[in-house]
Amino acid sequence: MSGEGIRDEAAAIANAVRRLLERERGATGYAGSSGGELLAAGIARARASVARPAPAADEREAAVTVAARPGPVADEREATVAVAASAALEPLPAFTDDLFPSALAGGRAELTSLSRPTLEIIAAEARACTKCGLCRTRTQAVPGVGSAASGIVFVGEAPGADEDARGEPFVGRAGELLTRMIAAMDEKHLIPGVPLSRETVYICNVLKCRPPENRNPLPHEIEACSPYVIRQLEALQPRIICCLGKFAAELLLGIKGAVGAMRGKTYRWRGAKLIVTYHPAYCLRSPSAKRPVWDDLQRLAQEYLTD
Repeated sequence: MSGEGIRDEAAAIANAVRRLLERERGATGYAGSSGGELLAAGIARARASVARPAPAADEREAAVTVAARPGPVADEREATVAVAASAALEPLPAFTDDLFPSALAGGRAELTSLSRPTLEIIAAEARACTKCGLCRTRTQAVPGVGSAASGIVFVGEAPGADEDARGEPFVGRAGELLTRMIAAMDEKHLIPGVPLSRETVYICNVLKCRPPENRNPLPHEIEACSPYVIRQLEALQPRIICCLGKFAAELLLGIKGAVGAMRGKTYRWRGAKLIVTYHPAYCLRSPSAKRPVWDDLQRLAQEYLTD
């Protein structure tokens, strides 16, 4: 199939996905299903609804990679490069609905290796992204840091000034606090046999670019940027996700609410467990929140060790 044919097919799938998602959101009110679940279901059904001859395996993977990003691709050349790069990757293991117990026995080594090139492609796309106005005010995009080694992912809100300058998430004062908390989990051996550090967990944000003056993310910015974090999670196949603050929680859970009402519960995001806690920046403003956050991290460890 030609490059033009792949793009036409991807556009047809993407349009079908959007129509399906709109109908499902209207039917469910978005409650009870995460945005990731609706996206995955929509892609599967859209692929079945688009009539086409059976392409080669690498062409199918390339088309789905482009189609998984909602909305039209603004730059055809960028889309072609992304398609070619994605088609060249070794396929990741299927994203299934289990909790990946192999994380407890070091079996994530292969996944860590397989996910790395995918994460690098996502990072390159984020750095070149012009989907919203934040591309005009950023110093650089901030894709994510760490690996799939532990199966733990921390998802925050958006980069701040320090992150914007360095291109790495959670490196300012709030990031230093998060790093100390991860180190404390490791020192206390909360998850025996699983080393915990910024290198073995994965840390990212809902937005990959800093909002001016560190304001809250706007709905259209979250909509434009959320496919990046969804694709990162799909590549990482986490055992447990920790949402730092309301914006990450609302995106992945598909519900609105205060962090205080969301924390203390265990949710599911596809095959992973998910918990919600306060953002480290909130802990700096309200030091009394540090104790509840530590309680939540201990809960994370307990959930990690049980199915």
